[in-house]
Amino acid sequence: PPSSGSKLSFAVQTMTRFSQPKSNFSHLLAHDAQFVRLGMLAERYFPEDPNTSILKLRQLAELLAQFAAARIGVRDEAGDGQFERLRRLADEGILSAEMAGLFAEVRRAGNAAAHENKGDHGTALATLRITWQLSIWFHRTFADPAFKSGPFFPPVSPKNETIELRQELERLRSDL
Repeated sequence: PPSSGSKLSFAVQTMTRFSQPKSNFSHLLAHDAQFVRLGMLAERYFPEDPNTSILKLRQLAELLAQFAAARIGVRDEAGDGQFERLRRLADEGILSAEMAGLFAEVRRAGNAAAHENKGDHGTALATLRITWQLSIWFHRTFADPAFKSGPFFPPVSPKNETIELRQELERLRSDL
């Protein structure tokens, strides 16, 4: 496995290679470069391939839950998936009902993207924002309870955006 120094180097190279100067997920570098990589890929794929963006976000959410379970000593049973892992985290009091609901939304969107080839820009944008919220929860829970994330950075707009998507992206940009 790569050393933490090479993981950091990979993440920094990845961050500078992508078109966005800042990622909504860069704070996760304090935990694991793979978190940042998945988040940045989701942001990168958003304009051209929202389905792939959603799949990357599902992977990120699953990895966050796996790391959370490992950090508190909750073991996965053979054959358990994200649904059972989230139930165990909630049972242990690590996940509030709100956070469990957000994880469930990402899981459902990811399932639809993976198994039904669904995933439009509206769903991808919503899933990006939800996963960003989960990443903040993770960072506050396992690193810095006082962490202030700042605003959500809207992704690059797709070429053929709908009126609703354009309005939502413009609203997010004005919030910055």
